[in-house]
Order: sequence, then C-alpha cells, then structure tokens
Amino acid sequence: MEFDAAVFYWIKEHLQSQPLDFWVEIFTDKNNYPIPAAAAVIALLALRGKKGLWFILVALLANLTTDFFIHQILKPLFARTRPCHVLDILNAVHCTHSFSFPSVQAGNLFAIATVSALFFRGSRWVVFPLAILGSLTRVYIGVHYPTDIIAGGLCGIIVGLLFCRFFRLLFPSYDFQPHAQNMNQPPKNILIIKLSSLGDVIHALPSLRTLRQLYPKAHIAWIVEEKCKDVLYKNPDLDELIVVRIRHWRRHWNRQSWREFKASVKQIQGRFDLVIDIQGLIKTGVIAFLTQSPRVIGFDKKDCREWPNTWFTHEKIPFMGKKVHVVDRYLSMIKALGAKTVSHEFPLVVPEKAEAHIEAFWKSNPELPAKPIVAIHHGVGFPTKRWPMERFAQLGDRIVKELGFNVMLTWGPGEEDSVKKLSSQMKEKHWVSPPNTLHESIAMLKRMSLCIGCDTGPMHLSAAQGIPTVSLFGPTNPVYSRPHGSNHEVVVKLQPCSFCHKHSCPTQIECMTAITVDDAFSAVQKSVKEHVNAQTP
Repeated sequence: MEFDAAVFYWIKEHLQSQPLDFWVEIFTDKNNYPIPAAAAVIALLALRGKKGLWFILVALLANLTTDFFIHQILKPLFARTRPCHVLDILNAVHCTHSFSFPSVQAGNLFAIATVSALFFRGSRWVVFPLAILGSLTRVYIGVHYPTDIIAGGLCGIIVGLLFCRFFRLLFPSYDFQPHAQNMNQPPKNILIIKLSSLGDVIHALPSLRTLRQLYPKAHIAWIVEEKCKDVLYKNPDLDELIVVRIRHWRRHWNRQSWREFKASVKQIQGRFDLVIDIQGLIKTGVIAFLTQSPRVIGFDKKDCREWPNTWFTHEKIPFMGKKVHVVDRYLSMIKALGAKTVSHEFPLVVPEKAEAHIEAFWKSNPELPAKPIVAIHHGVGFPTKRWPMERFAQLGDRIVKELGFNVMLTWGPGEEDSVKKLSSQMKEKHWVSPPNTLHESIAMLKRMSLCIGCDTGPMHLSAAQGIPTVSLFGPTNPVYSRPHGSNHEVVVKLQPCSFCHKHSCPTQIECMTAITVDDAFSAVQKSVKEHVNAQTP
C-alpha cells in the first residue's frame, strides 16, 4: 500500500499537466471507442478475411470472460476500496463505489493484446505498449492502484493464452504464425521492398543482381512507388514488379484508393517466404508485416530511418552507420543471406520509343553532338541541397568558354520555370533539354560526357551508366551517398554542421553557399583531365 500511495504522490508532483489531462480524458471516455473499434473490425475483415474473423471472435470471448471473471469473482473476493476513496489527494476524482482489485480495464486490454500477439506476427511490439499506456491512465486519474493494474494485466494475459490454446485445440490445423523457413533450403519466392526515392532505387540495383546470382531459380519481386517504377523496366534480374501509389493514397484517400490498397495487399499476402526490407521505414515495415512472410530481413535499429521498422523484421544486419556507401550497405543484406561475391552492376533498360525520342532531338540539334556535352542539373530533392542558381549559370558559361564543351540544362517534373530562369542567366550558347519521361532522361544522360549537379537522382542515373559526374554536397554525406564508382568528383566544404541531413536550415545553408564557382570549375577541370573522353562520337 505504501508503494501505491507513493506512486500517486509522484504523479501529482511530477507528471500531472493540462495536456496530459486532456489526452487521458479522451482515452478514458468510452464514448470515443465505438467508431475506431468499428473501423478496426472492418479493416480486419477486409484485409485479413477468415483470419480477421477468427481473431475478432477469440478476442471478444477472451474479453468477455476476463470481464466476468474479474467483476464477479475476484473483485468481491478481495473487496479492495478504490484509492480515490482513501487518499486525500484524489478527492476531486469522480469515483465509483465498486471494488478496485484487480483492474477490469487492464484485464480487457491485456487479453486483447495477448490474442493479437498470437494471431499477428510482430504486433506484440505495438499492442502491449498500448495496453500498458491504456491501463496506466486508470492510475493517472486515481481510480486504480498500480498493483490493481498488474493483477488485471496478468489475468488478461492468462485468459488470452487460454482462449488461444482452446482455439488451437478446436482447430489443430490452424497456425497462428507461419512456420519459419528451413534455412538449408533456398527461398522460392522473394520480395524486395524499396519504394523510393530515385537515387535509392538505383543504389539497390546491384543488390538485386547479386540476389539473382545467389538464387538463380527463385521468383524475385520488387514493390516500388509509381514514380520510380521506370528504373526497374524489364530488369533482367526481376520476375515481377509490384507498383503502389502510397503517396497518392495519402493525399487522395477515397473509395478508389481503398480498392487499390486492398488489391495491393492481396497481391503480396501469403506469397513470399523471404522479404528483404531495404528501406527501413515504418510503412515498409508494415508492408513486410502484411506479406505474412516467415522471414523478414531488415536493418539494425540505428541504421533505420524510422526505428519502429525493427518491430516488423526477424533478422537484422549489423550496424554500419554512414561510413559505408549506401550501395555496399544494401549489398550487406545479400551477404547476410550467404552471397560470397557481389555485383556492382546497375542494369537499366530503356524502351525503343524513348531512345527514338532522344535520337530525334539530337538530329534536330546537329550542333549539340558536334562537341562533348556537359549536362547541368540544378534541381534538388529538398532546399538545403540547392546550390545558388546564378553560380550554376556562371559555371556553365566557363565550361563553354574555357573548355569548349557544349552545355545542356536538364530538368525534371516541376522544374520547368526554374530551368528557364537559369537559362536566362547564362551568356554563352547552350541547350535546354525537352520535357522528358524518366526513360527518356536515362537515354539522354547516357549520351553525356559529364554530368554536374547536387546530390540528386540524375547524378546517380548518370553514374549507373558509367558517365563521369561532378556533384556538390552539403547536408548529405558523400561517403554514404556520392555517385558510385571511381570516375566521379565530389565538391564539399566542411562546416561544423555538415551532413545534418535536414530539409530546412536554421542559418544560411553555409555548407552549400561556401562552395564557389572556382571550386566547382576546378573539379570539372580535374574530371575532364582524368575521366572524360573529350572525343566526340
């Protein structure tokens, strides 16, 4: 009892606050439960089918049994008065005259959590923390002692286990969890999860090739966001491409989005005996969970961009940090599967239509291929990567005037106005690329002698095709994410805050503005001398 009282005094002195009061009130108000509960039931039935129905029935029976056992047997037996009738500091609490020990709420929450953990792999890392938080709200408002919560939680766990055991006796053929794959047998169906971005998907191509070399007879599928799917067009190492529109669904959630989402879940559910999550996000972890695969490989907690991703993985590769290039980091997953040798190839296939489109542009601009062409791509994924536009214009002019090369300004979706502005700032003759699809951009970049830009997808597309690059780095670490290969130059001006990876800068983006036109031009000269074939086709 002294421990229980001490907890209440500590809460009053150190924990109580208006924001917490607000959320606890919402959480404990039973009028708020029907809508999310109904939504959860509908989602379970829609996404999990028969398994969702069995879960709902077992969880409901476990909940009702826990409620009856605690209310009708244990509480009258122990007849413990609620703390809000005993402790003076809790006099303001609305308090019923029913008994306190054990807590019915804790029993119900832990019964549901136990059944959830047994029915759905990986869910224990979510449901039990939620059960604990939900139960502790009863302590916070002063209607249960901490020991009431512990006793109620134990009752709920026991009843949940018993009902799951009883269900297994009734249906012995039903497996709560898929059997783990025999490690001595090669997997037959493999799913790679790498949704985006463009550069990251490119960096994962050598892992796909190495995986194919390791398992030449396996069916290998890749799930990817719609905007990056063209990078994997007719990839010789891939058997199936699963395209999703998660970003579109989040922005335009409607009946059509729900149908697409449900179809995508059906497309991956119960098919794969090995899943490789190369992204490390919460959403990719959820995708891995929805596959119901018995074996999911992912990153170490510290290497994940969103650490809850580890809740959904079975095997984790050792921590590497940002001191290893991202290509090698991805390859380490395939090494963990047993690959002795790795590939550093980036297979990219372009449709004939895209090649013809670029060839037509070349023929309509005969002066352009008369000299080696340098592509300048000024666009970036987020603002802190951006180098000042006027410096790109000055750099382009110097390349034309001092090196005698032709310059082409390339651009991507949403960058048409900015490339026109950049073009207006250049004094020397140059070209602006036409509107291109991703396939057409690949075909165009393949014809370049050198590509210049910041840490962006086009730099990695160029590098994947063996084109030399000069890239300007600031908030991102070039050791980790520079263009892969030995024929690339990187310009970086170290600052105390370098490699922060922030999308907004609290100062003046000194890591990028410190790079001068002379710095960039020197790197271009070095690249021309050591890497660029200055002979025209």
